[in-house]
Amino acid sequence: MTDTPPRQAPRWAPLTGGEAIWIFMTVELVTFGGFLLWHAATWRTRPEVFAEARAHLDLRSGVLGTLLLLLGSWAAYQGVLSNALGRTRAAAGWLLAASLGGVAFTINKIIEWVPHWQEGLSLSTDAFWFTYFFLTQLHVMHVVPGIVILAVLAWRSARGAYGPDNALSVEAGAAYWHLVDVIWILLFTVVYVMHP
Repeated sequence: MTDTPPRQAPRWAPLTGGEAIWIFMTVELVTFGGFLLWHAATWRTRPEVFAEARAHLDLRSGVLGTLLLLLGSWAAYQGVLSNALGRTRAAAGWLLAASLGGVAFTINKIIEWVPHWQEGLSLSTDAFWFTYFFLTQLHVMHVVPGIVILAVLAWRSARGAYGPDNALSVEAGAAYWHLVDVIWILLFTVVYVMHP
């Protein structure tokens, strides 16, 4: 009887998930970066408008959203790691947890938007509210596909569709989720935290 060594996690390639997802992620980061630079430039021309409007933001909601996405990214990473180790059912659970974190983030964001809408604030109110609503809603438009992608990956992983030799889809889905997280951290920092 021979002892087989336990499977170990592989060393990650620099472009885990494939080159296409990294090209897409680079384009997205550059695009959001451009919007954030535009936000900062507009902020400099109307600091009093931005200061007054920022006072209406719920920093606790922004912090909660950040924590939900960070936990989701951690769960997505655990899903990738479990898949690489051949533990596909565990991977499914982690991927589903990441997806549910995205659902919670989206609900939190809608709860944050509703009072602003009830006050009559919108994209056309002023420069601050335009960039706030535009950037946060654009971000959620990236979160929702991530939720679906992670849920589908979880469902397929639970049925044995992936594993150490078939990891590209799981890695790409997790990489996309990390992109959503990075973009939110940039948005949160610039829109909620930074002061003129």
